[in-house]
This record gives sequence, C-alpha cells and structure tokens, in this order.
Amino acid sequence: MKLDFETLVRESGIEGIADEIELIVPPPFQVGARFAEALDTLDVRRRTVALKRTYARNPEKLEALGNAFGVSRERARQLEVGLRSALEEQVGEMLREAAEWLRRTTGSAAEEEDFGRALEMLVGDAPKEVRTGAEVAVMEAAGYQRLEWGVGDREFINLVYKVRSMAPGCANDAGIVDEEELREAAAKDPVPAWDLAVRNAGLVRVGDYLMLRDTRRARVFATLETLGKPVTRPELAAAAGLSDNTTLSSLLSSDPLFVRLTKDKWGLVDWTDNPYEGVVTEIVKRIERAGGEVAAEALLQEIPERFEVLPATVRNYLATRKFEVRDGMVRVVDEPFAPRQPLSEARDVVWTPDGDPAIQLEVGSHHLKGNSQKVSMAVAQHFGVGPDGSGKIPFADPPGVDDASLIWRSYDPNGPEMGRLREAMEAVGAEPGDTVTVILRTDGLRMVRGDAGV
Repeated sequence: MKLDFETLVRESGIEGIADEIELIVPPPFQVGARFAEALDTLDVRRRTVALKRTYARNPEKLEALGNAFGVSRERARQLEVGLRSALEEQVGEMLREAAEWLRRTTGSAAEEEDFGRALEMLVGDAPKEVRTGAEVAVMEAAGYQRLEWGVGDREFINLVYKVRSMAPGCANDAGIVDEEELREAAAKDPVPAWDLAVRNAGLVRVGDYLMLRDTRRARVFATLETLGKPVTRPELAAAAGLSDNTTLSSLLSSDPLFVRLTKDKWGLVDWTDNPYEGVVTEIVKRIERAGGEVAAEALLQEIPERFEVLPATVRNYLATRKFEVRDGMVRVVDEPFAPRQPLSEARDVVWTPDGDPAIQLEVGSHHLKGNSQKVSMAVAQHFGVGPDGSGKIPFADPPGVDDASLIWRSYDPNGPEMGRLREAMEAVGAEPGDTVTVILRTDGLRMVRGDAGV
C-alpha cells in the first residue's frame, strides 16, 4: 500500500511536530546472526581473541591473551591477523554494506541513543554473547569511534580538535566563546552535530552562552550580560546558579571585568566610565592620592563602608607582599619580594621514592571545571616564578596536554596558584575524589593517578 505522506500527516493531527520526526528507513538485512556464524567457524583461541580484543569495546592486551593461552605475544598477534583474514573472507562485504547504510542513516556523528537505535536495526539478531562484537565490527567498518559524548567518525573527530584549539581565540576575557565566530572558523559547511562537537571539545553551554569552562567568573559575566543591569550580590548568585555566594565578593572585588556601580550593586566594567576595579586598586588609589602613604585605620574604615566588604578583607590585602605597613602607615611595595623557601620546608610538598619533589591533591569537580590549585611559594620559586610573576610549565607525562600555568599575584593573600590542570587530570583518568600526584620536575611535570608511592 502506498500512502500520501502529506495527507497522513494532516489527517493524523501531527503537522505541528512533523518536522521534528526523524524517519529511519530500515536496513535491507541484519548482520548480527551472520557475524555470529562466522565466529563459530573459528577455533577456540581465535574466537576468544575476536571477542576479548579484536571486536571488544575495551580490548585486552595481546600479552595478557598470550599468557592465558600459554603462547607468546607475537603468537597472539598472529592469531588476531588470522581471524581478521577469515572473517574478512566470510562477512567482509556484508559488514561494508552494513557500514554504508549506517553512515547514510547517522551521518558523521550522532548522540549515543540515536546511534544505538540505528545499530540495533543492524545487529539486533545477534546472540547476546556476540552482540558487542557485532556492534564493534560494524562501527569499525564504518569508521566510527565512541567519544566522551556520542559517536563520531574521523572527520567529526578532526572537527572536535579544531573546535578545541580555536575556541580560546574566539573567547573573551571571561571565557565566553563567540559561537558564531567559532563555527565559521572551525567548519566551512553547516554541522548538523555542532552541539555534540562543542561538548566533545570540552566546552560548556550554560543558558544561551558557550564557555571554555564552567567557572564562577564565566557564569557571573554571562548572567550580567543577560540581565543587562546591575544587581546585588545575592541576586547575582541566584541568577547565576551559584549555591555558595560567600566568596563572590572576593571575585567581584579583585576581577577587572566587574565593577561595583553603587554601594550594593555590581555590574560589568564597561557599563561605567569610572570603574571601581577592586579593593586592592582602591587601596592603591588612596595611597597615591595621599602622596605615597596613608593611615591603615583610614583604609579599614573607609573601604568597608563604601564597598561593603569586611574590615578583615582589607586587613588580608594589607598583609600581602604588595603593601608595607610601618608605624600604622601603608605604602605600596615597588618590587614585591619573598624570601626563598626551600621545598623541604613547604607544607604541600612530598617526595617520591626517586627523590623528586611532588604535590598531592584530591581531585574535585572544580578542578575538572578548570579552577586552579593553590600552591606554596616554594613550588612557585622552584619554577622561577616570584611575586607578580607567571609562567607555563609543560607536562612530560601525560604528553600532548595543555601546559600548566603558575601565577603569583603579590596581592593575593592565599599565595601562588597552579592552573590548567584539567586536561592532564582527564588524560590520566582522574575523577572527583581521586588522588593525583604532580611530580615537580623542571624538565616537565609528571602527573600520576594515585600516590606514586610517596
């Protein structure tokens, strides 16, 4: 029976959502049972290699399989070559036809659920014990790989790499990405799976904004942009989805992107011609206006009253290396100095069995969102970074990840911080709650999941 699809849509009453319905033409055949039959023609060892390695989602190593069989790694490799040849002869053409249908149906990339439905149509007839093997065989023939999010082919994976590398150049100081600019730079043609690409590139979508990382700074900036008006700290925290706003004043006070427009309300710095750039800047301004020094008590009274910060906050800044307090008067230190601290005296430094210094930290979700880790001044000095200095340190292991950053703001009461650890943590498989050890080799950092025997 042939149906007029337009008439069917109209008379069924689904015209309003018809464009959202995805129609998949079933494949002309299934391959699961035939793949299982081909495996049954193999001897026990080759069949084991096929299911545990060649067509496994988490392949075992050849050496482990060789040990299980009582043969060498090379012999296990030969078994794999042999089984591939045998299966190619029996089902190779069928797998390629299945792969062509899968590519036509799913395109370059697809969400896991959508891809799974299409794959089910091809291999749903496979016995349970070889189902995964059949799936892997079809995916391999079609050139697909499972990603952190969804499934994609080599072309799509190349797009993900482009998006990841180009995104920082399309982002503002807050880490908010100009999505239109990024899309034009990374892909000449429209990308149906664009949202999947940005997720696999590690970017984060919050509301209408695309961010390099989901940080408080980016959320606050995006929230103010969306609201388009100054708001109080509690209002800003609620609108930005920040459950803990106790440290929000510190961020707003010390970050040049934000400004306190009135005593109670914060906004973006470009909303005013005379931005207030934070407690530290206000202290410096008052010292300069006073001719080079000002009474500490005057600062402790005036700044809290005007900018709604605690006197303790002002005291903390005055106690940093940026300022000198003598006889009750505060001066700005022209060249902040920190005495050399040996690594052996640093509270956060441990030592590996090989005698290398290291730091250990418990991985938190904030690390995996891109937040930095406070370190002792001994660690910063170990890499040649002093007060108001910064530097990048490459990772020797894992290779190919972002360089770590070290920055030491002389006005930061909490001292130096090491950043850009997220990619290395992900590369070693670290999850929230895990311990990682960062070995502080000056020829390249080493990150190890676990305590590294320290």
